[in-house]
Order: sequence, then structure tokens, then C-alpha cells
Amino acid sequence: MVGLQWKRRARVMLTLLSASVCLVMLIFCIWWPSVTDLIEVEKCPACYGVSLCPAITRGLLTVDTFGSVAGFVNILGSKNVLFGMLGNQKVVLKKLGHAKELVNLDSIICEEANLGSSCHVNEAIWQQGDLIHSIRQHVANQGGGLLLCPTVVNMDHLLSNVFYKNKDIGVKVLHANIWTSIMINPEPLLLQVLPEQDGWPVAKYLGACGRVVVEEYAGEMLTSYHNAPWLQRANFAYQLLIAAHNFTDSHPLFGFYLTDISADNIALDSHGRLRFVDLENVIIVDRNAPVEDRPLSWNVPHVSETYDCDGCFAFSAQAICSHSRSDHNFYAVCQLLMTGTTVCRMVLRCLEISNL
Repeated sequence: MVGLQWKRRARVMLTLLSASVCLVMLIFCIWWPSVTDLIEVEKCPACYGVSLCPAITRGLLTVDTFGSVAGFVNILGSKNVLFGMLGNQKVVLKKLGHAKELVNLDSIICEEANLGSSCHVNEAIWQQGDLIHSIRQHVANQGGGLLLCPTVVNMDHLLSNVFYKNKDIGVKVLHANIWTSIMINPEPLLLQVLPEQDGWPVAKYLGACGRVVVEEYAGEMLTSYHNAPWLQRANFAYQLLIAAHNFTDSHPLFGFYLTDISADNIALDSHGRLRFVDLENVIIVDRNAPVEDRPLSWNVPHVSETYDCDGCFAFSAQAICSHSRSDHNFYAVCQLLMTGTTVCRMVLRCLEISNL
């Protein structure tokens, strides 16, 4: 008798659970944002660009409603990272900031224009003054996630790829797009400065429409491979050190130092290649800075201070900017992604000997 009652209760609970799941899925479908809702193209040119807008108009870009639990979590947390399809290609859609950050940007634009409640961001952006001057101020003081040092005189050289890839866009509009990215998140700019097509270990940038950028889906995060076979993990370590070298030395003019390296910011693609998928926080050192702008320690390689504990990590932006080269990328990879400080000390010792 007791067993029969238990079975009845179990059936009732299972029915209620199924009904709850169906209800959640229905609400999810109703409230899940459409691509049109996401892009906010009416705010352009205070946006990231419009290169992908024709594809959206033709219905080629769609949001994947149930393809990822991460997408649902991100919507709830206002991280604004979603998955979708661009034609037959799996992609990631990013608004590049929390909802509050985007609202704050609109408020800044409207306050500067003194337009109050009648403000339209697409018009107010033109009253921000000299946008290039504002961009230089932000990258010189790390007003956002990007710091260019020890001087910003060569900023145009840094962004030359961005200007070239968007040469069909009016200069003033492009400046507004760049300003918006700098204010919120410089990732789309850096993905054009360091394009995947040229061999950089980053996600492939596909374009933007309004306040959404689209990147090629680079694979599962490295956090999913903690229990991978030793040989595969050794290959990961090798790739990470090569990436650290590339970011430091492979660009002819600038060194790129990533300050937010973690396993959940790195993906493994279908070819077994690691891809850095979050480039929001980067220090860029202009190795060809004018002589008069170079600190006294410029020609002395910068060596990071290490700690005798796994995962301990600290850095000084000022110290990195005071030297033409730094071991920061290797230090970050060793301290944050490799097991044990012994490996870290060995690698850093090798770099010190080789005078990076």
C-alpha cells in the first residue's frame, strides 16, 4: 500500500516537473530577444558598425533559443552573450557589455549634448566634440579596457587595419563606431588589429550591426578540458606559450599584453587550436614610441614579480608600459593556467636568460 502511494506521488511530481519545464520553455520563447531587438541599430553611429546589417535584413542571422544553457544564464545575468547561426555557420553574438553599461553610455552621450529626455543618441553623438581626441584620452588613461602606452601618438598605426577594413564607411561615422567600442569594450577593434585570418590565436571577427558584434564560434572553453589526457594538456601548454610569444613579439610595431587570461576566456576549436575569445582588457605597448617619450628603463626587459603560490597573480600596468618588452604574457599563462609554480619559475627563468 505504501509502495503504491509512493508511486502515485512520484507520478504527480513528475507531471508537475514536466509542466514546469514546459512553462519555463514557453516563457523563454516569449521573452527570448529577437535579433532585431538586440541590435539597436537606431542608435547608430553610436554603435559598433553596420557591416552585418544586410545579412540580418535577409534573415541570415538567427539567435539559437535552446542551443546553450550558457546563453540563458548570460541573458539572466545581463552579460549579453548569445549563440546563433549566420547562414550555416555557428556564431557568437556579443553586445560587449552589461545592460547597465550600455544604458550608462547613452546617458553620458545625452548629458554631454544637454538634450535631456528629448535626447536621441544617434543625433547626440555628433555633439561629443572631437571624437578622436576623446579616443586618445581614453586609451592613454585606460578609461576602458584598452591602454596604449607609453604614448598615443601612433594610435592611427595601431588602428590602421580597422580603417582599411572599413574604408567604405564615412570617416566621421567610423570615428563614432570606434569611440563607442572604446567606451564599452575594445574587443572588436582588437580582433581587426589582430585578425584570425593572419594567424593570430583569436576568435574570427565577422562584423557588426548596431550594438551587436558577431564572432565565429571558437569551440568549448578550456575549462571543459581539465581532465583531458596528459599529452593533450601538454599541447595546450605549448600553444599557450606560443600565443604568449606571438602577442608579445609578432606584431611589427606593438606588444599586446593580456590582463584577463583565464581558462574560461580561451576556447578549443574543431582543429585542436586554442583561441582567445575575450580581448576586453589589454595593455598595448608601442615599441616604436618616439625617443623623447621613452622611459629611462625602456631598453631593459621587464620581468614580472612571481609568487610561491599557485594562482597568485598581480601586475603593474605602469611597469609594463615602462619597458619596450615584458614577460607579462608568459607570466600570466604560467601563473594562471599551468599547474604548479615550479613550471612557472622555469619558464620565466628561461625568458630572463634569453633577455625577452
